[in-house]
Amino acid sequence: MSIPITLIDLLPSTSLDAGEVFCGSLNASLSAEGLKNLKKVVKRQANWEVVISSEHNACLPFARWLAEKNHLPLKSYPELAEMNFGAWEGQTPASIMEQNPTILARWWRNPACLVPPEGESFAHFQGRISALWERLMVEHKGKRVVLVAQPGVIRLIIMQVLGMPSRNFFSLAIESGTISQIRVMHDEAGVWASLVTYGCHA
Repeated sequence: MSIPITLIDLLPSTSLDAGEVFCGSLNASLSAEGLKNLKKVVKRQANWEVVISSEHNACLPFARWLAEKNHLPLKSYPELAEMNFGAWEGQTPASIMEQNPTILARWWRNPACLVPPEGESFAHFQGRISALWERLMVEHKGKRVVLVAQPGVIRLIIMQVLGMPSRNFFSLAIESGTISQIRVMHDEAGVWASLVTYGCHA
């Protein structure tokens, strides 16, 4: 009896029309360059069976285009939203550093140790992404999936698969126009995920 294998390709939506700002709840769209990079990286991919997406405006329109182009089902999840950055939304890191030189440095060192003003805690963000990730691995057992989400979500999924602590969250570079792949094996003992490729360009 063969062991079911699920392949989940992680596709980050990174370049926004709002520029290099914190964008969790901010309703920013993909920039023209960001859209070009996403289309380039999926150009040679044609064997997916389902498209999964965040409902954010930086992700869902592209995911819908990808699903329609390849005649695939599309499933969107509000839980796949990027972290809510609260008062930092729409601001650049440089502007926050000007206001408070230490707060952002502390958050970058370990996001679990500091909550952005009026924002979402890392524990809450991690909890909702992790819970959905566990569901997705079961719901799409044995399929080839592509998941479109913002950088923090992709970073957190990879971090969970690798068992990394929160202090290493920003050690994972998530760049525009790249794709990573998680392989999930299902057997009687449980579900086993491993990182197959990371940050590959088209």
